[in-house]
Amino acid sequence: MQKHGYRDLAKIYDLINQKKDYAGEVDFLKALFEKYNVETVLDAGCGTGTHMKLLEDYGFRCEGIDINKEMLDIAKEKVKGSLTQADMTDFNLKKKYDAIICMFAAFNHLTEPDSATKAIKCFEKHLNPGGILLIDLHNPKGNGKKIDTFGKIQRQMKWDYNIKTQIETSSVIFNVDGKKIEDDHMMKIYSVEEILDMFEKAGFSKSTAYEGYGFNPAKPTSKNLEIFAKLN
Repeated sequence: MQKHGYRDLAKIYDLINQKKDYAGEVDFLKALFEKYNVETVLDAGCGTGTHMKLLEDYGFRCEGIDINKEMLDIAKEKVKGSLTQADMTDFNLKKKYDAIICMFAAFNHLTEPDSATKAIKCFEKHLNPGGILLIDLHNPKGNGKKIDTFGKIQRQMKWDYNIKTQIETSSVIFNVDGKKIEDDHMMKIYSVEEILDMFEKAGFSKSTAYEGYGFNPAKPTSKNLEIFAKLN
């Protein structure tokens, strides 16, 4: 997984994502959790902890893991639940949860199918019987670039999608008070069929692909995919 850029970006991460609809995403999660009587949640790739905090505000008992200590240092100022520095492809918390979430395209950073399979198996081992898994996937299939600003911070973005490899390569340059921070990374754009097949092989009995943090069925052109699965 990409590590360096997120270490450098931790202090400004919440600022540059201030327009993200965390509340709407968590309302979707809340509706899903209430349907399946979820009480305990593990946020895999929790970042700075915003999803965790909002879920805790609703009364869910949450814990989180992330590969970057710098992101967890920000998260610990927000959340009540425990936080562990860990790689989602290889962790053992020695406990199980009613639900596991993996939000904000964190799973897309697993560019090798073997890594994705390992992560799903780790998730499966940390779920209670009948537990649920929700993976949020980035799903663009094109090229582009843009420049935007957040106060005194400027962001220049360029991304290219390779249809043969299903890899999106992004180059992002932040200008923060005259200092440049570069964030280059690759993301695997998994198809719905690929992910659902991984779930089935890992022992999940029910899996569905939604779009846009709601309960509408996903399409190949959906900007975001919410892949839901229930453990046997």
